[in-house]
This record gives sequence, structure tokens and C-alpha cells, in this order.
Amino acid sequence: MEWAEFSLALGAFLASHVIPARCRAPLIARIGRGGYVMGYSLLSLLLLCWLVVAAGRAPFVELWPQAIWMRWLVNLAMPIAFMVAMTAGMAGVMGAFALWAGTHLMANGDLAHASLFGLLLAYALFGLSVALRRPLRVAARWPRCVAAALIWAAALSLHPLVIGVNPLP
Repeated sequence: MEWAEFSLALGAFLASHVIPARCRAPLIARIGRGGYVMGYSLLSLLLLCWLVVAAGRAPFVELWPQAIWMRWLVNLAMPIAFMVAMTAGMAGVMGAFALWAGTHLMANGDLAHASLFGLLLAYALFGLSVALRRPLRVAARWPRCVAAALIWAAALSLHPLVIGVNPLP
């Protein structure tokens, strides 16, 4: 029962990435591409937040200890991840997601978080391999770079409130 919320959140997150692939075209026809992308993105973000919070509530089973350099690594990587996500199309989003998951995997050495970030890293690397089959679109214009910096700053400051952990070393 202690792992129930984590299992439920993980199942919901995975289902949210399988089910829409089956009914994407009818949804786009009904609500438009922009509506679909906005709705799907919001749903994915909410489910991801729930999944991370549920991992934090799961029983703590240490696999490796956390060292201070691991937190520094995450904090140095995340601005880069946000910049790449905002400027390099779907390959950038998947690459940023892989960077996020990989650095968070290193910094969170308990069973629940290692399972979570390990699965998300595998998912992101698969998505990156698919995205790299298409031409890479890079749009590193200053408004996108400023937006990436602002979103990163918001994520950093909201991390303790939303996730429940201060990310600073």
C-alpha cells in the first residue's frame, strides 16, 4: 500500500503517453492542433508533477548517497536544458528532457526516484532518437532565450513549493 500512489501516478503518466497516440487525429480534428498541444502539454505537466511528488512520498530506500556535487550538476544543467528546449524544436525538447532526467537520476539515489528518473531518461532518449530522424530546427532568437531564462527562474523558485525540495546545494 505504501507504493500505491507512486504506482498509480506512474500508470497514469504512462497511459497519458500511450492513449493520445491512438486517438490524436480525432482530437486534433475536434479541438484543433493548438488546442490539442496545449491540452496535452498541460495534462503531461500536471501528471509529471504528481509523479514526482508521489515518488517523494514513497518509502525511502537508499541506493546511493547524495553528494553536494550532484546538486550542483543539476543546477548547472537545468538552465541549459531550458534553453535547448526553447530553441531546438522537438529534438531540443527531448534532449532537454533527457538532460533533466539524467541529472536528476544522479542526484536522487533512492529507489522511487531512481525508478522514476531512469524510466523518464529512457523515454526521453527514445524520443530524442525519433526526433533526430527529422531535420533539426534551431530558433535561438533572443525572445526565446529570455523566455527560457524566465521559465528556468520560475521553475527554480517554485521547486520547493511544487516538489517539496529546495534544489539549491
